[in-house]
Amino acid sequence: MLVDLHNPDPSGAEIKVSQITEDEPFRDSLEYTCPSRGTWTITHTANLVPGAHQIYVGASACLRGVVLSAAEYEGLDRYSMVMIEERDILSGDMEELFIEGISDIIDKLPRRPTAVLGFTGCIHHFLATDVDYIYDTLNERYPDIDFIRCYMIPTMQKNEVTPEEFIRSQIYGGLRPGEQDPRSVNMIGSNTAITPNSDHMKLLTDNGYTVRDICKCITYPEYKEMNKGSLNIYSMPVAAYGAADLKKRLGQDNIYMPYTWNMDEIDEDMNKLACRLGISIKPGYLEGRRAQAEAALERAREKLDGAPVVIDMSSTTCFFSLTRLLLSHGFNVTMIYGDVVMPDDHGALKWLQENYPDLPLRATKNFKSRFFPRNAATLAGGRLLAIGQKAAYFSGTTHMVNMIENNGWYGYEAIIRLCGEMEDAMDREDDVKSIIQVKGFGCSA
Repeated sequence: MLVDLHNPDPSGAEIKVSQITEDEPFRDSLEYTCPSRGTWTITHTANLVPGAHQIYVGASACLRGVVLSAAEYEGLDRYSMVMIEERDILSGDMEELFIEGISDIIDKLPRRPTAVLGFTGCIHHFLATDVDYIYDTLNERYPDIDFIRCYMIPTMQKNEVTPEEFIRSQIYGGLRPGEQDPRSVNMIGSNTAITPNSDHMKLLTDNGYTVRDICKCITYPEYKEMNKGSLNIYSMPVAAYGAADLKKRLGQDNIYMPYTWNMDEIDEDMNKLACRLGISIKPGYLEGRRAQAEAALERAREKLDGAPVVIDMSSTTCFFSLTRLLLSHGFNVTMIYGDVVMPDDHGALKWLQENYPDLPLRATKNFKSRFFPRNAATLAGGRLLAIGQKAAYFSGTTHMVNMIENNGWYGYEAIIRLCGEMEDAMDREDDVKSIIQVKGFGCSA
């Protein structure tokens, strides 16, 4: 498709919510990636396994981006690579290259890794490399190391199991079957630790449950104790594959508690969790939390005083639900940035279609998105609030709530914390350009 760069046409990259009829409302085409880098990649997520070492086996062109990601968060001491050259493909000994390359790296590391996450690439699958043989050999050679199979295959983004779903499953690959503790629960699938005051965390800790979260595990033995969990709670849709795998491998049951912004749904999910565990929610607790959330929303609404609010899908998976919450409480939401409709958001989308049919949804990945002027904040006199990095970039604002995947906030806690962040953001001007260029915001090697 030829594009007239002197007079580019952005049509097709924005629609009204009333026009959304499918979960992927924008046509697949050449994709654009805006320079907001706060969301995590598989390299960042793999770092959650304490003491583990990542080894990528692939071509230099494929590994360039990975090594840059590792360098940006100073994680090169936990990262290595085995370079594949053309002669390695033609020689037919890919398995030996893989085994000996990883062995050489392990033998030369200054410290013994607790686990090795080995990443195959597209080329291994194209060549039908015997991955089982590779890992059987490595396990025999290094019985003191847990080898965890991972892959970096962008060609599988549209497959049944995406690389993001797979890595959020495999970071628990070091867990082995063991005796479960009925009063032990795991939070799984998020890149950010669930905050202590999140409502389901409070319910569990107030009732004497031990709660483990890979994001808080400092040592490998501490991580291995996650096999004691009798129940896994997850809130990210991409963690469903991992929850199912843990149920199959370890017999751990699971419950899905999405990052909804609908108060009735929060109550429903909290009661579902309490029923599953056979415990009671303190009388008046949910009503009190709802009142706190309502009060926080009112304070934030008064603070913003009609200022435009824009929201993007990197901030929360249920971004239509968040939009509904704010609009129903008097906020002036003027734009949503997103590329898909998640199943959990269908109800909120229907409400928006009935009550705010002209609200625009603008794509973030469609290449035509780059042709929209990024001057919404200027047109609003500088008083425009963005929730999410992509919303901040596209709108050109300096007032941003840097929320990524809910920041580990769940339930009424999420609403209360977000309102506080919205108020604070309106009182300051952020160096948005510098903030959003940090890859894997919050990741630590």
